[in-house]
Amino acid sequence: MPDNFNRHLYALVACEASGDTLGAGLMQAILRHDPKAQFMGIGGPKMISKGLVSSFNMDDLSVMGIVEVLSHLVPILKIRKAITQSIISARPCVMIGIDAPDFNLSVEMKVKEAGIPAVHYVSPSVWAWREGRLKKIRRACDTVLALLPFEKEWYDKEHMSCTYVGHTLASKIPLENDIEEARARIGLYSQSIEEVKGKVMGIMAGSRKGELTRMVPVFARAARLIKKRMPEVVFISATPSHEKAVLLKDLWLANAPDLSLTIFTQSAQDVMASCDAVLLTSGTVAFEAMLVKCPMAVAYKVNPLTAALGRKLLKVDMYSLPNLLAGRRIVNEYIQEHCTEEELAREMVKLLNSDNLLMKKEFMSLHRKIRLNSDELAARAVFSLILEKQSGDSQVLERFAKELEQIKKRESKESVNADLEALLAPLDNEKESYQNFVQDEKTLDNKSAKTKSLESNLKDKVESKKDSTKESASSPFRPHQKPRI
Repeated sequence: MPDNFNRHLYALVACEASGDTLGAGLMQAILRHDPKAQFMGIGGPKMISKGLVSSFNMDDLSVMGIVEVLSHLVPILKIRKAITQSIISARPCVMIGIDAPDFNLSVEMKVKEAGIPAVHYVSPSVWAWREGRLKKIRRACDTVLALLPFEKEWYDKEHMSCTYVGHTLASKIPLENDIEEARARIGLYSQSIEEVKGKVMGIMAGSRKGELTRMVPVFARAARLIKKRMPEVVFISATPSHEKAVLLKDLWLANAPDLSLTIFTQSAQDVMASCDAVLLTSGTVAFEAMLVKCPMAVAYKVNPLTAALGRKLLKVDMYSLPNLLAGRRIVNEYIQEHCTEEELAREMVKLLNSDNLLMKKEFMSLHRKIRLNSDELAARAVFSLILEKQSGDSQVLERFAKELEQIKKRESKESVNADLEALLAPLDNEKESYQNFVQDEKTLDNKSAKTKSLESNLKDKVESKKDSTKESASSPFRPHQKPRI
């Protein structure tokens, strides 16, 4: 790698909440191996809490749909041009575009042309539609980090570099979920506007402004029908921010002024884990609901022109991640003209009155299958690319990892700061420094006292970091009152 690169600067670009989650996990893994790491680019609150210097507001890029993007095209193009120039000028050791292929692939292409290694995290759905994008992916990035196992197989057939890393949430969310413990964490019984006497139903209409505007009206009308059939049902929801909570409140009141909805912020997983069933908009939230084993119905609606264009290009007839992972329909999807209050209400009443044991069993099976150390796998793939570009030897990282493991075994330590810092030695001192990293037993013994001291400091730093980044407690948002965030 040329000397004019900043070896501890990493560029990351995320355009929506799901990418913010992935980016934050990856950043944390990078920091474990490179304590000197600095981060630039675009991200949300989770990535910013890990140290990202975000040049733009991520929400300005959270737009879905062909027609919807066109209406915001000019400001999006300006941001894309500016962040591309910023990354090229900063000369990071790597650029990682997280999802949002229509935005990130163009940035990655320019950055790669400037000689900076580029990674695309979350494979575009080329296996589902617009397969011709593979040519652009090849030109834009050096490797792809895939969330789904069959994506790795697809890229292998196309002779494109790809690493299957799974999804960070699959390893962070426990396999077993206790509904009462989840309700205690969000304070459901004390915070719910309505007293909880019967079933609890979740309303998860999306994280983007456009999604909320399209989906909340039909969800609210469906809720009115459900309430007529099940008078004791209680509705709860979650949003990623105060701003989205206000928008959800206003839309709900406009369509169901007679129904109460308790809205929590920054606690989507616990909210869904507290529900007997959830009505949700297709996206990462369906994946989260699967991981907390919450029965669900999936809905989605876009501009009619977007839908017409999409159907001509799509090669799949399923859209939600649970169904795609299973390879068959395990949750019902209500897309476009089928996304009506009558059909949604009918499905939710059925789910609320069933134990849904078969669906939960499917969720558990899928969760076990994809439970990986995703953040670490993604970080290793990034470091592997950096080392390959630096030395031209893709086997350096593998040899280095083996030596590091031997050192850890000899010192009988679970995590040693000195060894973690040494992981970056090949980046700092070129390939020759790697040869000097593995020292004999005598040198290692002499360093043991220092190692213990550094390990103690590392643990203190980790605990301090955990305390400083801990999310604030969930707070309810009442439709008939000003929000208490």
